[in-house]
Amino acid sequence: MSDETSRHAHVSTALGGAVVGRQRESDVVLAALATRRHVLLEGPPGTGKSTLLRAVAAELGRPIFLVEGNAELTPARLVGSFDPAQVLVTGYSADAFVDGPLLAAMRAGSLLYVEEINRVPEETLNVLITAMSEREANVPRLGRISATTGFTVIAAMNP
Repeated sequence: MSDETSRHAHVSTALGGAVVGRQRESDVVLAALATRRHVLLEGPPGTGKSTLLRAVAAELGRPIFLVEGNAELTPARLVGSFDPAQVLVTGYSADAFVDGPLLAAMRAGSLLYVEEINRVPEETLNVLITAMSEREANVPRLGRISATTGFTVIAAMNP
């Protein structure tokens, strides 16, 4: 058994006490993280999707960026934007850009958890899908941002 497989087996066992009745979902999330795949968790409200992911992230020591999916989640809120005051001083430079949760997770090789992804506007989903499939984001006036190893999107939705 590889070190990674052994570690995930240990985490799966440790999660048994933290997240009761979610062994299958725990195994799926751990397998996805081990194989660098993205995950969609579906279930009614209050069934432990967020609790499961927080427990997995804590047990693995992985940072997590949380995004609440709703109609106000624009591509700019997800990706980030230039700070207007800083742009006046430095122009459109990397120093003037403030990362949103997507770019922060991509740069850090972290987990990005999108709650209620079914409520996110289509244009925002397109940005997210590109980041997931291409492992990069193209930001006007900033350029191409590539995801660091470990970047994974885990989304949840209610039926």
